[in-house]
This record gives sequence, structure tokens and C-alpha cells, in this order.
Amino acid sequence: MNRQPPPLFTATTLLGGPLPAAAQHAMAVSGTGPVSDVRSLMTGRPAATIPHSTPADVLTAIATAALARQMWSQSSAGCRRNVLAGLHTWITRHRTYVCALLAHGSGLCGADATAESRDARRTVRQSRTRPDPLAFIRRQPPQPPGTVATHADDCRPLVSLLEAAVPALLNGSAVISHVSPRTAVLAARLCAAATASGLPPGTWQMVVAAPGSLTAAVLDEHVDTVVPRCCPETTPGTRRPGLLVVRHDANLRTAVTQARHACFGRAGRGCTAAPLVVVHDRHHDALLSRLTATAARLPAGAMSCLPGSRPSESFAHFVRCVTADGPFRPVLTGTPRPDISPYLHEAVVATAALDPELPATVPPGPLALVMRYSHWSDVLALARHTGRHTTLITNARSGYLTGQFACLAANDIHINRHPRHGQKAAIL
Repeated sequence: MNRQPPPLFTATTLLGGPLPAAAQHAMAVSGTGPVSDVRSLMTGRPAATIPHSTPADVLTAIATAALARQMWSQSSAGCRRNVLAGLHTWITRHRTYVCALLAHGSGLCGADATAESRDARRTVRQSRTRPDPLAFIRRQPPQPPGTVATHADDCRPLVSLLEAAVPALLNGSAVISHVSPRTAVLAARLCAAATASGLPPGTWQMVVAAPGSLTAAVLDEHVDTVVPRCCPETTPGTRRPGLLVVRHDANLRTAVTQARHACFGRAGRGCTAAPLVVVHDRHHDALLSRLTATAARLPAGAMSCLPGSRPSESFAHFVRCVTADGPFRPVLTGTPRPDISPYLHEAVVATAALDPELPATVPPGPLALVMRYSHWSDVLALARHTGRHTTLITNARSGYLTGQFACLAANDIHINRHPRHGQKAAIL
């Protein structure tokens, strides 16, 4: 378990400088795979050099985890909770540094990074106080300790790491988290903090690889248990974004507030982002006017960034299509702001007619696409082509409406409150 630190693993002062040995030992990389040069999403300056894991590195990490699990599973429940208490303390004391990692590595603005840090502390705290740790992410009896694979989400890297790893660690399992190069430094720091709190080395390791890569597939194939991401990565043209529906009996103030979070929060990147806002005839004009005014007041410097040049170019191209002749009518056309950040784009508001083929063409970004509907059946028809996350703004009873989505993809339905994070995935 005393591996040499992997070569070419460096971090600049933007990410806190060189990593401690414990953080480097937590990375399951040998230096024989490809190397990524990570740049800050806020400034565009070099931030880190991260080597990728190979399938051979994954098999070595699984063998190391099996040895470490023997020691960890024999520890008492109180000892495990004390280790997680130390991790909670580290996140609390270093929240300014954690927010800087979230800003440069994931492009989260100050408000979004603060919310991510706060939700991470809540995740650890709630997991420690529940009698059945694994019930935090699934409503089933706990399984015997084993090796658990988890997958982090770059849009919510801290919470996605902890909400899957913490319950498994409390159960006595060893965890191998699959992270992208952008999340690697943050994940390594978390592992080092847990090790300093008493976690045996090798109990929590990181595999660095792109989502959907062969390395990630090898990890899922050889571990005992897999905790997948809330929503898998999609290819261009197959995206199923979230949906926000404003019914005829909705409160307009609540609708505008939740639409702002759903469309512009975290630059519209997460799987819970709902760029499609379907509004009943009764509220369409008023909501469009208020939402446009709200988006126009959003300061560009207080918005999160898109995750790199390719997503930024894709969203900018979509905005150009919105302003040209087509199915869209632009209301507020934001522009890229390279003077603030190379991957920052202002909020965009447009209108369109209900079209089942529209959701797949909408790229991630700070976008509100407002559509009018008259008949509830039109909303259900559109929902056949959207994702699992749906928000309904209404005064009707939830049981009356949620049942109508039973045969559709939407299985995470919220009433009058848009979720900040995705639904916690069940253990497979």
C-alpha cells in the first residue's frame, strides 16, 4: 500500500500548490496513461497536470482496497464515525480553500461554491447520525462490507463524492471513486484529510479517467458494488434536459424564483438544470416579462462558468441560432464575457413553440426557453422527451399530478421547489 507518488502529478498555486504525499498516494495512477493539462475555468491559466489511470491501475487499486478493507471493516462504528467527524471538521475549517478548488476546477461562482460546501457538510453530518448508513442513498438493508465504486459529477463534485462514499465507509467498505481530471485535486485533498483523521491508507482511492472510458468500465466490472451517477453523460443530440412546468394555478413569484435557479444556477450545467420552462396561457406573458427582467439583473461576475472551450463554443453556437431565423424568438440574448472569464456566458431568454424534438437540441448553458401551453396533454407529450428531473409549480395536490408521469422518464418530481442536486442513485 506504500506506493510511490505518481509522476507528473502537479498542482499550481491556483489549487493550493503541491499536494501532500497522502493525497498523491490516494490517486490510483502509475504514470503510464495519458496526461491532462487542466486549466482554471475562472482564469484560463494552467492549474494542474493530472495523469490518467489505466485499467491495470484499476486492478491494482482494487487489490489494495481489499487489503485495506480487512482492517477498516473490523473497526468499531464509533471509530468510523470519528473519522468522518474529522473529515467534516476539515471541510468546515478549509471551506475558503474548498471554494477556491470548486471555482478553478469546476467553474462554480462564489454563491454556487458556497452552497456546494454547505451541502457537503450537511451530507457528512446527516450520514453520521443515521443508524443505517447505507439507507442514506438507498432504502434497502445494508450489505456486507465490500469494495464500492462511485462516480463523481463535475457540476457538483464535492457532494457527489461524499454522498456516495461516506455511507459506504461507515458501513466498513472500501471505496474507489471515479473522478475526472478536473475533480482529481479536490478528491485527493479529501482522501488526505480522511487519512489524517484515521482512515487506513488505501481504504478510499481515486481513479482518474474521462466519463465513459474503458478505465471506468473496468472499475465497475470488478468491484462488489457500484453507485452510478444520477444521470449518465450524453452525446450531442441525445440530451434530455430537465423540465419546469408552470400550471394555471401557480404562484407567479414562486415560479419566477424557481425558474431562475433551474435555468441559470451553476450555468445550467447539472442534470437537474431545467432550461425548458413550459407555462400556461394564463401566466405566460407575465412570467416571461419577470424572468427576463430577473435574468437581465444577474451580474455576469456572479455566474458560474461552462466546463471548457468546447461546451462554451457549443452554447455560443446555439445562441447564434436563437438570434437567427428559426423556431426561436430571442427575448434576452446574453453574450460571452471573456473579459471576466474565458468560459463565462451571460444568461439567455428565448421563446419557442412546443416541439418534441426541441429538448435534444438544447446544450447545457444559462438558458431559459419559455414555451406556452394550453392543454395539459401537450405537457405530458413533451415530457416523453425530457429527463428524469421535473419541477411543477402548482397549488394542486402532488399525488394527483405525479401519477400522470408514471410511464414517462420523469421519476424525480418536485412540487414548487426545484432541486439543487440530482436524486441520489441506488446502489447496483
